[in-house]
Amino acid sequence: MKADVALYGAKSSGKNKYIFFNNEMIDRLKERMEIEEILRDSINNDGFVLYYQPIIDAKSYEVVSFEALLRLRNHNISPAKFIPIAEDTNLIVLIGEWVIKESLMQLKGWKEKGYKLKPIAINVSPAQIKDKSFPKKVEGMLEEFNIEPFYIELEITENIMLENHDDVINTLRQLKDIGVKIVLDDFGTGYSSINYLTYLPVDKVKLDKSLSDRFLTHDALIVKNLISFVKSLNLKVVAEGIETKVQRDLLKEIGCDFIQGYVFSKPVPSEEIESKFLE
Repeated sequence: MKADVALYGAKSSGKNKYIFFNNEMIDRLKERMEIEEILRDSINNDGFVLYYQPIIDAKSYEVVSFEALLRLRNHNISPAKFIPIAEDTNLIVLIGEWVIKESLMQLKGWKEKGYKLKPIAINVSPAQIKDKSFPKKVEGMLEEFNIEPFYIELEITENIMLENHDDVINTLRQLKDIGVKIVLDDFGTGYSSINYLTYLPVDKVKLDKSLSDRFLTHDALIVKNLISFVKSLNLKVVAEGIETKVQRDLLKEIGCDFIQGYVFSKPVPSEEIESKFLE
């Protein structure tokens, strides 16, 4: 056990390294194994649930869409902790497929109740995008639930471009041909973000929360220029993680299109979406 822990630690820290086990490493590995088991159990036993966070028009403050956010139904474990483990174990592919189906099922349910539908943004992993059959799977799920493709927005992050550029771009183009919107999430966290925008087939850009936080500092001009650049490419801009009215008003002033964050609403269950935000 201790040798396995040390080996795992060495691998995760990079090649050609010696690492000696300690109790902290053992505790981390035990926690990781426990979470992996919870994820496997949740896949087989309906252990996931989706919460939805409204995204609002920066000018009118009307709700225009929702982001589907994954939660564990019976465990108080942060997505920031269990999502990386799901990605490392490739469980994210099965989980990601469940999220898309559940979102489409939710849209179908709202449609049957007579509500006016609004798009749902869904996070997809690099592993899903690298699957060449992914566009066909998405198309099949849309047909299964009889939902028009423009009600789905798939959120990707720039790390999908770390390898197989041509295959990734081809997959994204196929998704857009189906009619699905593509959103570049966490924009501004990497040095290559701006370069990617010049050739990635995306419809919207979602600014990372760290940029929204910097907007209230001396870096405000940088953020303003970044938004202007994105809009010059005829792309819509979403600012996420907005927590104050000051941030909201400043972003509106400089032309940000959409706003998401606790200043308007935290992520809530579907029942609360129905009672508060649908008509």
